[in-house]
Amino acid sequence: QLACGAGSWAGPSRGTVSLVAVPANLLAVPAIAPATILGVVAATVSPLWPAGAEFAAWLASWPAWWLVVIARHGARLPGGTLPWPDGATGALLLAVLTVALLVAVRRQVVRRLVAVVGVAAVLGALPVRLVAAGWPPPGWVVVACAVGQGDALVLPVAPGRAVVVDAGPEPGAVDGCLRRLGVREVPLLVVSHFHADHVGGVAGVFRGRRVGAVLVPPTAHAESGRDLVRAAATGGRAALLTTVAGARLSVGAVDLLVLGPPYPLAGTRSDPNNNSLMLRATVAGVRILLPGDAETEEQHAVLARAAPGQLRADVLKVAHHGSAYQDPGFLDAVRPAVALVPVGAGNTYGHPNPGLLARLSRGGARVLRTDTDGDVAAIRTGAGLAVVRRGLPPGRSP
Repeated sequence: QLACGAGSWAGPSRGTVSLVAVPANLLAVPAIAPATILGVVAATVSPLWPAGAEFAAWLASWPAWWLVVIARHGARLPGGTLPWPDGATGALLLAVLTVALLVAVRRQVVRRLVAVVGVAAVLGALPVRLVAAGWPPPGWVVVACAVGQGDALVLPVAPGRAVVVDAGPEPGAVDGCLRRLGVREVPLLVVSHFHADHVGGVAGVFRGRRVGAVLVPPTAHAESGRDLVRAAATGGRAALLTTVAGARLSVGAVDLLVLGPPYPLAGTRSDPNNNSLMLRATVAGVRILLPGDAETEEQHAVLARAAPGQLRADVLKVAHHGSAYQDPGFLDAVRPAVALVPVGAGNTYGHPNPGLLARLSRGGARVLRTDTDGDVAAIRTGAGLAVVRRGLPPGRSP
């Protein structure tokens, strides 16, 4: 069978039943035979005719590409799997239900009922729609900018004004994103931590814009990044502020709650990452969790001190570009409907982790990535939460 959502992740294993495996395999069937036959031909003739083998392998790459496309998109479908008991109990239960369904659908009335229930179940499993709209899309509550391997998030305050969280690795990319959104003033720039992929583009936020204040974490790791932010704030006459966990800030329509770090973390896998400012923003009633590059240690520390329901969010900016270092309990507490992954194409870190993406999808989240989707937005509509992909610029491959 075609495996949708292959990959490893450090979280606990759970039984699941795929809702997309059958249609995915039906779509894959036409490509299996040519890929297999051409692959065998290439292997057979390669000792005698290398050029012919290379040509056969090239032909085989096309049906193989189709298999990869089906697997990739099947794995990213939200609600593509359902929780199910694992082991022999789960297998027996599934077998009994399958046989019962095969017997029942022999009756026309039952077939119609199954079709109606199936359609309703699929539609009900997709609480977040992918919609087409102009840019910026009406009702947007957060945009993850495509700035390469780095973070830059934008929260609307009012027309032409927005809170910016991190600035990406270079000025041009974040400046371009803000221009596309029509942002002319930034009352607050938040720096989650001082790594270059979050502050290297800070000058781009100030380019042609008034920045009211810059909020930085209480710990000062990565001195070069700290100095870069300080110089930009001084040159732009912006106030330089710090904060602590539990603080609350309101910037127009944006409400910010500081969740972490709950205390200075030391001796972790990456102290700068694990002392990231972690914020929960609320915009137009939509909760957005912004954890910076917090890894397992900070996520666990925040979870241990969070009030019940405090971490619950509609939108999650996935921490550290989707690295594998995520706390399962933290993700369970967030339970996002939308997961935004700011990540650079072709990065050498293995970001984002395939197992993590599969886990988010299994939990019902619609996952969008800036390396393949370009600038991405979560929007509030009359029907609820939806997402918009601006797409990659022409000529730019993921």
